[in-house]
Amino acid sequence: MKKILLALFVFFLSYKIFSQTSNTFKVRYLIKTSPLKDQQSSGTCWSFATTSFIETEAIRLGKTPIGLSPIFYVHSTYINKAKKFIDTKGKSWLNAGDLTFSVLDGYRRYGAIPETIYNGIVEGDWQHDHVEMDNAIEAMMQSIATSGYGRIKPSSWKKSLQGILNAYLGEVPETFIYEQKEYTPKEFANEFVGINPNDYVEVTSFTHHKFYDMFELDIPANWNHNKYVNLPLHDFEELIDDALKNGYSLAWDGDASEPNFDFEKGIAKLTLGEESVAVTQAMRQKAFKSKTTTDDHNMHLVGIAVDEFGKEFYIMKNSEGINQYKGYVYMSKNALLLKTISVLVHKEALPREIRLKLKI
Repeated sequence: MKKILLALFVFFLSYKIFSQTSNTFKVRYLIKTSPLKDQQSSGTCWSFATTSFIETEAIRLGKTPIGLSPIFYVHSTYINKAKKFIDTKGKSWLNAGDLTFSVLDGYRRYGAIPETIYNGIVEGDWQHDHVEMDNAIEAMMQSIATSGYGRIKPSSWKKSLQGILNAYLGEVPETFIYEQKEYTPKEFANEFVGINPNDYVEVTSFTHHKFYDMFELDIPANWNHNKYVNLPLHDFEELIDDALKNGYSLAWDGDASEPNFDFEKGIAKLTLGEESVAVTQAMRQKAFKSKTTTDDHNMHLVGIAVDEFGKEFYIMKNSEGINQYKGYVYMSKNALLLKTISVLVHKEALPREIRLKLKI
């Protein structure tokens, strides 16, 4: 009963945000989710969005709502990313940005930690601010990666990198006390989260690879050569809509640099001319090829709404600051179909016909 009441409270709180702050939109579908977190001065939207997704999946599975630490996955991802950077002699991706894959991989390998135990803000600091840390890591790893294999000390560089991460983010605890019981991160994840990372797929829609197949998407942040499911645009749209209507949220990766994307006002639309025509597969491909659609931001897709003209908008949970919608963003359907790189979703959210074609 306690779990049910808590889940209902989270849903009521989320619904209240939209019903009271929006005079323009009417909510049609809204997934029960966790409170929004602010990434502040850090390039970690990928971890904040995916951690929110995991929290929401745990709620869907009947777990008590709980806030997880996004910075826990930033810490581990930097270690793995740095190794790849050294192996490629400085040619691999080492930017602060990343993808949903790294969070799922971090969950699989290491588990999860409550944000109340490890928030990634060291004593004396007041917010997430990774500029110094990112610059220090880049300078150090550039020097190490280009120094030559005969001179690289495998244990030393890792200890040095961990030293920087611990200094700016805090040391990750091997065990911790939660609700008067001691847990490792893996034990905590199994008991309080309970997702299976293998149950999720990243889905995209581009014509330069075969549809209903998996391929490695060539984007800079895909440093670990992850593979995406490729669907035609009509199936891609159906997947997103069906998932939301059936209680499944999606982690979103896409382009947030459009002139009409005003996150301070909580609205993401294309230009007037682009909003008036249907987005086609060819338009998506052209935008990707010309790099006017890039993977520069991650958000958490949690609902569908309509404006006063009956036009559909998607409700996005955004970790980049607060606006009139408490940090949420309304994104038009055309904007989503054109500017999305990919979405992460549970396999069971895929319509049956699509799953049969994919054989998953």
